[in-house]
Amino acid sequence: MNRTIHAGLLLAVSVAACGGSDPVSSTAVAAVQISAPLATLRPGQTSQFTATAVNGQGNTISGAGPVQWSSLAPSIASIDANGLVTAFTVGSTSITATVQGVAGTRVVTVLPAGIGAVVTMPGNSFIPFEVTIRVGEQVFFEFPQVIHNVVFERKAGAPQDIAQTSNVTVPRTFTVAGRFTYDCTLHPGMTGAVSVTP
Repeated sequence: MNRTIHAGLLLAVSVAACGGSDPVSSTAVAAVQISAPLATLRPGQTSQFTATAVNGQGNTISGAGPVQWSSLAPSIASIDANGLVTAFTVGSTSITATVQGVAGTRVVTVLPAGIGAVVTMPGNSFIPFEVTIRVGEQVFFEFPQVIHNVVFERKAGAPQDIAQTSNVTVPRTFTVAGRFTYDCTLHPGMTGAVSVTP
């Protein structure tokens, strides 16, 4: 009986040792997520970017270490050591945040002043709810880290839907005057509209 008890204790100790969380894997950076209030800018505008390091389980790592920021094309949009992006000229560039050697990227688009409109998606809302543009102009849908889509009502002149995507800005051109509503079918109640004037 004593041997049976001793063997049971050894088994229990082994299970407890293996069942604990691995401190290395829980603090090792698996991915870097970048968030920003706005990543589609006009020349002269700024936007504060934030980098979040996550582990292999998708949990945020506090105190993961310093963030190194860089811009692929700083002449289009630069970023300082604190994550503040400044837009300069029309175009697009990739902003990179690196933590513990792991990098995350986010595309920044710089639009001409006074042309088209930008729709952002904080939470499960399209902001602004309705934009007004002229025929031939574009609406730039700025997708965050959370996956959304844009599905337009079925009517003449409506542009092509935008499939499920995240972390990118997608333009759509409106060639016909009218009012075009759209939804994110992944999140009920998430609706918006584009009014197109001649």
